[in-house]
Amino acid sequence: MDKEILKKLSAEKTNLQNLLKFVNNLNKYQKDPINHLDKIKQEVNKIEQTLNQSNLDASVKERVKELVQPIKDKIVGWEGDAKKSFGWNLEQELNKEGFELRGHYPLLKVSFYTLEVNLENFQVKLWYGPQQEKLGTCKLVPSDIVKKLKTIHDRITKRDFNDNEFLSKLYESYKISLYRKNKKIGEPIPISDILFEYAFLIQNKKFRTDPVKTNYKEYGRIFLSYDLYRLKARKFENKELNLITATRAYTQRKSDFLWIPYNEKGEGSYISHLKFKEVKL
Repeated sequence: MDKEILKKLSAEKTNLQNLLKFVNNLNKYQKDPINHLDKIKQEVNKIEQTLNQSNLDASVKERVKELVQPIKDKIVGWEGDAKKSFGWNLEQELNKEGFELRGHYPLLKVSFYTLEVNLENFQVKLWYGPQQEKLGTCKLVPSDIVKKLKTIHDRITKRDFNDNEFLSKLYESYKISLYRKNKKIGEPIPISDILFEYAFLIQNKKFRTDPVKTNYKEYGRIFLSYDLYRLKARKFENKELNLITATRAYTQRKSDFLWIPYNEKGEGSYISHLKFKEVKL
């Protein structure tokens, strides 16, 4: 028998099997459309794509389209319902953990974080600050979002912290950066240089002996941002810390500036440099 005919028959068999699976999935998901809106959209797209590439009888194709069309017509309404129920359910879940929900779609605010809601893809992007540092993505399921956000928040905020120890190492990082750039006390140093030196200074003996990934103590931009926010002291010995607001020239590249919150409502400012200057005791 002609191999080409066998190939076409096999392809058509696959199309039929896939159509049956997609239609069955669609029937299952529309029983709870709000929580399966993304899957409903995916199945509709799969059915349409399969019909387009199939050689099924035109009357069969038309019948399948007639079955799918009422569901497609309901998607806009379901999206509206999903938007309403998602916001309300998210707020309830956040309140349980002591968080307050603010803002409007597509950008919702929670403490230091921004939730970028995409109803089309049924997905939420989690950001630190006003979309400054991406923390990850999550399905549009309130309980899952809050669980992930709480884990991230605890990892950032529940680290051991001491004002004097932090200032001491920050000042040491500043002095090292001054030496590398042949500058003097009181001159500004880019925040990216400070972060680099600080991250190395806090490593323990194990890392210094064997500097591999498993021995490295994580310390990135978000940690520095939050530590500068919660720092209450500004003076170390006879030196005072000064954070320098980023000008327009230093906000073109992410590496040139750092967002620091003012408060837990997500308000903040951008800094590009810092310096320690001598003060009279």
